[in-house]
Parts: sequence; structure tokens; C-alpha cells
Amino acid sequence: MAADQRRSRRSGGEDRISGLPDELLHDILVRLRCARAAARTSVLSRRWRHVWAHLPELRLDQRRRPTASGLLFLDTIDAALAGYSAPTLERLSISIPSNSNAPSSVVGPGARIAPWLHFAAARVVGELNLFLRAPQTFVVATPEVVGEEAVLELPVCEQTKRIELFLQYADTHWLRPQASGSGLFTALTFLKVDGHVRMTGSDLTALVSTQCPCLRELDLFITLIVNFHVLIHSNSLHTLVLRVLETRRLEVVAPRLEELTVFARPLEAHISATKLVKVAWHGVYDPHLHRFVDVGSTLRLLKTSSQALSLTKRFDEVDELDHLSIDLKWQDVARYESFLNETNKLLKCKSLCISLLWEHALVPVMWHLLRSCNGTKRLRVHLWGPWSQRVMHSCLPACPYRLEESLKIDVIDLSSLEEVEISGFSGSHEQMELVEFLSSNARILKRLRINYHNCRRPKEAREKVRSMCHPNLKVEFFVFHEGRQVLVE
Repeated sequence: MAADQRRSRRSGGEDRISGLPDELLHDILVRLRCARAAARTSVLSRRWRHVWAHLPELRLDQRRRPTASGLLFLDTIDAALAGYSAPTLERLSISIPSNSNAPSSVVGPGARIAPWLHFAAARVVGELNLFLRAPQTFVVATPEVVGEEAVLELPVCEQTKRIELFLQYADTHWLRPQASGSGLFTALTFLKVDGHVRMTGSDLTALVSTQCPCLRELDLFITLIVNFHVLIHSNSLHTLVLRVLETRRLEVVAPRLEELTVFARPLEAHISATKLVKVAWHGVYDPHLHRFVDVGSTLRLLKTSSQALSLTKRFDEVDELDHLSIDLKWQDVARYESFLNETNKLLKCKSLCISLLWEHALVPVMWHLLRSCNGTKRLRVHLWGPWSQRVMHSCLPACPYRLEESLKIDVIDLSSLEEVEISGFSGSHEQMELVEFLSSNARILKRLRINYHNCRRPKEAREKVRSMCHPNLKVEFFVFHEGRQVLVE
């Protein structure tokens, strides 16, 4: 392009690229995916001098300039925002990775980031994305503080549709939304906040329940301070992901909510969502303290942890029960009995995924869970833990976990099972016993997939598995190689 420009200047005419309308030039420069590279085109001619300043997108990414000092890059950001001329901007993306080498004398976060946020509040009508993961880039100078923590105010962005903030630029900082009397995030449909960020429960409640009337997706990874209660009342939310640490009470009232994911461990929870169809609960679940009210009895997806097995009793039917996590220590009979009580009536599901840690008691656990598999079409079993632990804690025929459970195999109905996948397969006695039982009792089983892990004699194991299966069953073996699963012929 530079050669064309030089030839054009020598001939006294305009080159064909510069003769294009601004909209096409913007499209060309946006494809550079770098605001600095776009701005450098201004040296070509007067025609190009201000083209970059009207781009619909600005991407300021230090990863594209790894040799630049952190301080110089911050100045570049300030200059780019100051030189931008268009009244609106579809996307503003600023990224400072963890390898930033800014000096420790840089001024505080409020003084440096606040102008970027106010620029976004005034100009961005599409997406704002700040990825600031540079512990040495921002050092607190003289910011407003609460105790010893810096406060960063999030201004009201009335036109912005999506906001994603990753603020891991210092140990912890308090993010405070601008007061609701100053306006609303009227266009905001997506909000994600991640990193070393703290908020008060009252600020979070006000932001979500009062200031964002059109919010559809909310994803939070924050720590609460001062006020530890979160009340989310929203008529627009469809997806909610919460990693809100230090939550004492969580209340969600969202009549349009369809997907809920909770990673934190609220002491109390009250969930009211009549359209809820997907639930992922990864912390402790206590049916007396964590209540689902005004929620249907059927789901499309339910994910639970080993600490939330009793959540399966709250619902009657689910299309997919994913990662039913079981963690049984060797010879911990009390924990095994608790597991039996928590899962004595598993909800009806079309697809069941079980994760078993250390593999101990694989056979009795599977017998117990398979009793609830009437109607299940797909079964996935993930076996975790080092191979040495599996051998050391191998479940022997005389194991107390097996005695009572092994007598109830005849009540297991696998007449609907069509597909089975076993991951972490090492060829142990328990695994072979499970494979033999499935292949013998699942009469319409069409596919068996086995993913190897630390199998000492893989060829021997393959031959033994195939000898157990009827000829019409498609048996596949995969091994993890160079970052992907490879089929073993």
C-alpha cells in the first residue's frame, strides 16, 4: 500500500485505495485488529490522516507490542482515546497482560482507568472490554480509599450493550457503580466482572436490580465487603453465573431466568425462577438453607458437586444430569452410607455423567446409581486419580462397600441404554467388571467408547473388552496424544 501511495504522489494523482469511501477504509483498518497500526496509516497522506479516528472499533492490546514499556503503552491508550473523533464507538477493547513491564511509579488505578471508563460511558454503544492483568502497572498513589483499598467508580454507560471487566491489576480493589440517580445502564444486556475485585452487597444489589433494566446475562467473580447480602430482582435476566465470595444470603427473584450457575457457598439462598431449565450448583447444598421456590420439577440440565448430591432430590426429571461427582475415601463406610442416602432415588434422566474420584467402590457405586437409570440413553463415567492410588485402594470382593449392594443387580434396568463412554480407563478389575455388566445387560447398546489413561497393557485390555461385547456393538478406544483424543485401531 505504501508503494502505491508513493507512485500516486509522483504521478500527482490519488491512489485507488485512498479513493475508496470512508466506510470501506474503516472496514480495511478494522481488519488490522490493532488501533495503533490503524493510526500509523495517517503518515501515508492527508487523506488517511483522520481515517483511523472514526473507526467503529478500537483495539488497544499490549500483547501486540510485547517490547513496549507498560508506561509508554498507557500513554498510547490515553493518546488514542484523546484523538478519537467519532461521536460513537461500536467496540472499545483494552488489554494489558500479566507480562506488562511498567515501572512501579505509575499513578493509581482511579487516576488512570477512570478516564477510559468515562470515555466509554460517553462513546461506546456496543461492547466495552477491559482486560487488565498487570500487577505492576497500577500502583496506588492517592486514590479515594476505604480502609486501605482503592475505589474505582463504574460510570453509567447508557448506550453500551455489553461490558466485560477483568481487573486483576492489584491485590484487591473496590468497584463501586455510579449512583443510580445519575442514570441507568438502559441498553446493557451482558455484564461480566472478574479478577481481584470487591463490591459491597448493597452496591451489587443496586447495580443489578435497579440500574440494569434490560440485563439478560450476568457473570460475576467478586468478593463481597461491608455488606454480605445479595438481592437480585430482575425481570430481564436469562443467564446468571455467580462466583460471589463471602455471600451470607443470596436472594434471586427472576421470572425469566433460564440458566443459573452458583460456584460460591452462600450460607442461605432463596431462588425463585419459574422458567429455570439449567442449574449448576458447585458448592455446598443444604435443602433447609438453600431453597428453590416457584421452580418447576423438570430441567434440561443439572450439574452438581459431591457436596450437593441431595439437590438431585429437588427435581423429578432432567434431560442431562452432568458430572454427578462422587468422592469416597477408602474404607470410609460412614461417608458411603451418607452417599447412599443422598442418592437413594436419583431423578429420571436421559443422559447421565458420573465423575468418581480415586475409583474406589466403583462397582457398588455404579450398581447403586444404575438402579435409577430406567430411561437413560447415554452414560458417561469419568474416573480420576493417579493409577497408583487406584491399585492401593482397589475394591476387593470382601470390601464392606460391596456386600449388600452386590445382591441387588437384578433390579437394574438398562433397556434404554444406547451409548456408554468411560474416561480414565486403566483396565483394572473393577472397570472390567463394569464393562462386562453393561455389555451383557444393555440389550440395545450401540456404542462403547473407552478413553485410556495409564493402561499398562492396552492391547491386552482391548482384546479382553472386545471379547465381552456382542458383535453388533461398536467398540472404540481412544488415547490422549498431543493435546487431543486419537482413535486406536
